[in-house]
Amino acid sequence: MTATITSEQVMNLRSRTGAGIMDCKSALKETAGDLAKAVELLRKKGLAGLAKRAGRMMKEGVVALKTSPDSKTCAMIEINCETDFVAKNPAVAGLAQELVSSMLADAAPANPAENASAKEKLQAVAVKMGENMQIRRGVVYHAGPASAVNFYLHSDTKKAAMVEVEFDGGLPAAEAELLNLAKEIAMQSVAMNPKWLKKEDVPADLVAKEREIYRAKMEKDEEDSKAIAAETGKPYKAKSPEGIAKMLEGRVSKFYQESCLLEQASIRDAKLSVSQTVKNMATKLGGNITVKRFDCYIVGVE
Repeated sequence: MTATITSEQVMNLRSRTGAGIMDCKSALKETAGDLAKAVELLRKKGLAGLAKRAGRMMKEGVVALKTSPDSKTCAMIEINCETDFVAKNPAVAGLAQELVSSMLADAAPANPAENASAKEKLQAVAVKMGENMQIRRGVVYHAGPASAVNFYLHSDTKKAAMVEVEFDGGLPAAEAELLNLAKEIAMQSVAMNPKWLKKEDVPADLVAKEREIYRAKMEKDEEDSKAIAAETGKPYKAKSPEGIAKMLEGRVSKFYQESCLLEQASIRDAKLSVSQTVKNMATKLGGNITVKRFDCYIVGVE
């Protein structure tokens, strides 16, 4: 005998899973009104549906951050999905906040992308949304006894950064200034998206490759200039080896300025590099400031 399914049962299942009314009714009929089994059935169907979408690109999403009351610990997470429509759903923002809060509370947080509990919570939301989702990455900063940690989160919740700065002077008196500096550098990171903190962090083989590319382009430019001179009858003057070397170093220097946070021109004052801005603050505070680390998350960007 087929169990009678009430509208109350259907709405209860719908509130628990977010599935459509007809899907809930069908699941309850198939499980003879057993709510727990119906939830499991819908999740299985949802997972199967998501598996078919596994190859879809996840270029949308949100970034969430949270700091401890004493500002000594800060956590950041990025969750990806397929569409901006889903990224703006309150359930996705709520999940991001729940997970980043868990990371902040854990004394030794695991990578959220590999955390079984976090993955289960993500999957439950993915089933409701009907889209493929992933926890792309997450990080927690614990400020040392002589350091300050701060962040910047853009208003679209798709771009954010965290920065830790260390000071060898009296931290309590300088903490407000250091927190502001860290936030400014975090804002710089979001605006300019550097790949490395300083020149020394760039892999040597990558720098060598950049030199090779620049040299090849310069040689081609020289050949083109020579050919144009020959065609027009104008005199051609080859660049000296010293001139070529100087130009090459200039190109490499520009690469560092674009790719390394401390080498970039400040977004507040283009006449100053970020490293010079840090030095100026250090002089003001009467000590040495070191930018220890930064992480910048921009949804859809490697």
